[in-house]
Amino acid sequence: MFSIRVTFKGWLCLLALISAAAPAVAADAPQTRVARWKGDAKAAFLLMFDDNTPSQARNAIPEMKKRGFTGTFYVCPNKKGLWTPAWQKEIPASGMVLANHTVNHAFVPDLPALEKELAACNEALYAIYSDRPRPFLMSFGKPGTNPPLKLTDKQIQSVLPKYHLVDRGPFLGAAIHYKTGKAMIAAVDKAIAAGSAGYIVFHGVGGDWISAPLPDFIELLDYLAAKRDQVWVTDHISSHKYDVEQKTAKAAVVTSGADKIELTLTSQADPKLYDQPLTLITPVPASWRKCQVTQGKRKATVDVVDGAVRYEALPGPERIALAPAETR
Repeated sequence: MFSIRVTFKGWLCLLALISAAAPAVAADAPQTRVARWKGDAKAAFLLMFDDNTPSQARNAIPEMKKRGFTGTFYVCPNKKGLWTPAWQKEIPASGMVLANHTVNHAFVPDLPALEKELAACNEALYAIYSDRPRPFLMSFGKPGTNPPLKLTDKQIQSVLPKYHLVDRGPFLGAAIHYKTGKAMIAAVDKAIAAGSAGYIVFHGVGGDWISAPLPDFIELLDYLAAKRDQVWVTDHISSHKYDVEQKTAKAAVVTSGADKIELTLTSQADPKLYDQPLTLITPVPASWRKCQVTQGKRKATVDVVDGAVRYEALPGPERIALAPAETR
């Protein structure tokens, strides 16, 4: 038998060796910033559409696709003559996002009846998004029925989580609250000034009911396209996920050196439901011209602009590695 005696001085030497071997992060090292909105946009803006009307498919969607925009379409699968094959195949395949507007868009007397409407609409949407693992979040827009629903907003909100639905918020509609293209553009400017997610709900676009004139809609789209560097035009659930994750997101540099930066990104949002990549901005050494970003199996090469890189990453256990990329 033998024993090893380590003096206090010996412990200090051992700790010094360990510290020297580990890559250090300088106390004054530039910190990574989590952007408020995707792409470091100042605001998000959501184009929403109720009732799966023919004019949406005929007029709105083609104009949106021309500009690379998506939107959220609140559908009622039991509405005769409106739930066409295009809404079940071509439209969602084009990148437009379908959402729950109840299956019948009809008056319901109580919560159990509303739940049946929500569940049936969800099942129709699950059939369309059959490749997605459940559960996943979907947007919900309260239908305007005749007579109006007697359920309070609080009552409706109480059952939405059961069906993984997220309420879009109060109805703010084109042709009602926003009667001209200029009024719609003012809603965009308001979102930019507030740094928030603005939205407008459309029914008809150049036809059908509660219709917004097509020239006004195109005026809005052209303004959004011109503001693309300031406004993230997206669907409701993507903006909701980003917002929830970003509010508790923390990026921390673990190691920082001339040839590699490693960091972590965490959020308190439930990763099973909240899986929207966040935009990070990290300062890098002056010698870097391009940067390779690696997180798990995901890799991307991005340009260095003004001494920093902007990239997408998912909150979670996988670390993010930045390294200078070869330039040719």
